[in-house]
Amino acid sequence: MDEVVISGLTKNFGDLVAVDHMELNIPGGTIFGLLGPNGAGKSTTTRLLSTLLRPTDGTAVVCEFDIIEDPVRVREITGVLPEEGNHTVYPSLTAYENLVYFGKLYSVPEEELPERIEELLTFMGLWDRKDDKAGELSTGNRQRLALCRAMLHRPRVLLLDEPTSALDPIAAKRVRDLILNLSRQYGQTFFINSHNLPEVQRVCNRIAIIDEGKILLEGNTQELREKLLAKQEFRIRIVGDIEKASSIAKSMDFVQEVKEEVDSIIVTIEDPTTNNSALMQSLLFAGIKIVEFAEEEATLEDLYLDVVKEGDV
Repeated sequence: MDEVVISGLTKNFGDLVAVDHMELNIPGGTIFGLLGPNGAGKSTTTRLLSTLLRPTDGTAVVCEFDIIEDPVRVREITGVLPEEGNHTVYPSLTAYENLVYFGKLYSVPEEELPERIEELLTFMGLWDRKDDKAGELSTGNRQRLALCRAMLHRPRVLLLDEPTSALDPIAAKRVRDLILNLSRQYGQTFFINSHNLPEVQRVCNRIAIIDEGKILLEGNTQELREKLLAKQEFRIRIVGDIEKASSIAKSMDFVQEVKEEVDSIIVTIEDPTTNNSALMQSLLFAGIKIVEFAEEEATLEDLYLDVVKEGDV
């Protein structure tokens, strides 16, 4: 069953079309990633789904409740981490007091509340800071606390806007692990906004790409990866003559494309499992010192270029 159904959802701000007739169906239990650059319409979509904004046209249904007709019920069954989520906790209350307050607002059973608070704070590495005022915590720790707040009442759908943006790598991994664990344990549905493709690929099983308010492409993460990342690029960082290294690479039949940078060449290789070693040997034989030979992780820009090139938009 689809937990989120978006139908013709549109939001205009004057002449600016922030969300343009969006159509999406998100099955229950999905970890869904909405990818796009700043200004693409991601945050506006989250605000619409969380009923913080009213659409100009169209609507969405979250867990069978319409965002226009049943906004209160939508708020009850969703957990929201907006942009600048670290500002959504009360600075004068301790971390623990914040969660007690929000737990009562969301009618978390009183006998369950202490256990849920300890579980979340411990997992997020904040249990030893539970008695510190939220205003005294670092930006990253307030972000962690805000995530605990959003997840405390075990909502059916979580709307997370850049959930790891203010976190260090260890904390970001904790968040990813928490999302995966909650999805497995409780079957919760996650709607995650991000401009970070590698981050989303690690956790999401379904992805849509948005730009200028329009969905460019949507589908299963693995299917999109196979379709959009069919060609494999490798960065070869060298010490020496970039032009010479580039010329050698271009002379190889299995090298489809070569791009030059200050200290590297970026090569697109057919059947890299077979051909990488041949290219490396040719470069070394020519006296090129190789510092790094690694697969390039695709950027969101690469995805956009591939989509446009294939005529999908």
